[in-house]
Amino acid sequence: MKKTISNLLNKGDSRFVLLKKNVAVSFMLKGIGLLIGYIRFPLTLSYLGNAWYGVWLTIGSFTGWLSFFNIGLGNGLRNKLAESLAQNNIEDSKKYVSSTYFVISLISLGIYIVLVPIIFWIDWNSVFNVQDVSPSILKVSLFSFVTFFCVKFVLRLLRTVFEADQKPAFSDLIDFLSSVLFFIAIILLINYAESSLVYVVTIHGSLPVVLLVGFSLYYYNNSYKSIRPSLKYVDRKLLKGLANLGVKFFIIQTSVLILFSTDNIIITRVLGPEEVVGYEAARKFFGIVDMGFSIILVPFWSAFTDAYTKGEINWVRQSIMRLLKLLSLVALGLVVMFFASPWVYKVWLGDKVEISWQLSLFMAVFVLIRAWSNVFIYFINGVGKVKLQLLLSIIISVVNIPLSVMLAKHFGVVGVIMATVACLIIGVFIYPIQYFKIIRKKDKGIWGQ
Repeated sequence: MKKTISNLLNKGDSRFVLLKKNVAVSFMLKGIGLLIGYIRFPLTLSYLGNAWYGVWLTIGSFTGWLSFFNIGLGNGLRNKLAESLAQNNIEDSKKYVSSTYFVISLISLGIYIVLVPIIFWIDWNSVFNVQDVSPSILKVSLFSFVTFFCVKFVLRLLRTVFEADQKPAFSDLIDFLSSVLFFIAIILLINYAESSLVYVVTIHGSLPVVLLVGFSLYYYNNSYKSIRPSLKYVDRKLLKGLANLGVKFFIIQTSVLILFSTDNIIITRVLGPEEVVGYEAARKFFGIVDMGFSIILVPFWSAFTDAYTKGEINWVRQSIMRLLKLLSLVALGLVVMFFASPWVYKVWLGDKVEISWQLSLFMAVFVLIRAWSNVFIYFINGVGKVKLQLLLSIIISVVNIPLSVMLAKHFGVVGVIMATVACLIIGVFIYPIQYFKIIRKKDKGIWGQ
């Protein structure tokens, strides 16, 4: 068995072997990490209690929004660094890394200077609707959160370097170790400390920082010593190209966030909050496939950059074909999940929530459409020709909201996912066309920008 797995992983060219090993390791780490997360959930809940646990989740949700201050520079670095590494241009690689660390450090410092006074000025007891507790608990917790977030905001660029070097599994390793250590910390807190939001926020924030410091010191003094960030290598000219690409990715990410984060708000406003539960349950169930396919796609991004930069178009074609063959298995899996969904919902949720077969059907179609489009989008992102995707993302995010409201009024909760499917369907045709134009060197005008 061990020999069979080894032969399977080592079959193919060096790039594809590296890719398969990263996917295998990422699946293992994310799978175990997910299991640890499910086990940790009730432990953390019992330690903090319902109210404080809710506050902690709310504080944690700020991470996603604050991360947007990255303004796409991470993805810009991922592309530019992968290109320069493919060309064996160490000097430009060092300049890209140094320039990005410099700008992100300035942004992080700005976030910190702005947020710290706000933390001690706002009445957080009212914001979180937590009464009869010392305001200092919330203020200290938020101060701890912001402090570690701003430090991690800079240090996590190492993850981008891993991804550009086609080693995303190392990023997953950092997440995995952080999750394991936090799990151990929760067990220790339960046994040796009184319930404290400050302890949980501080430990949860500090662990990834400590790990990132350790990984950065090791890799920037060993494997990545030649591209270690330095103020001497901050380059304004290279930074301009990096920022232009980064801003495009930022706009795309913002549009996608609007597209996928407004569904629950629309359902609540049009149909009532009780309808959100079934919608979220269906999305989580079919989202398992979406998450699994995303793990497979992640290393392809920089692999496509590397292959395209080196002119290895045949490798790109072969990889796309492999992904499309895999997509047929995804489609088959979604069909099985659709027919099994009534039984799964029954076992999972009991009689608490009623989910129609129409909602399950459109959720499965949504996942399939997204997976199909992402096969080509990851290539397009890898080569950095994203202007068309940017324009489509903006249009779709604007159209989706009124269309979702209109269809929700006519078809109920199913109408919301119908609107999303309708908006995404154009990408099913546009992105493959752009892919073929790029590899055939016929990407004139907006197709190649």
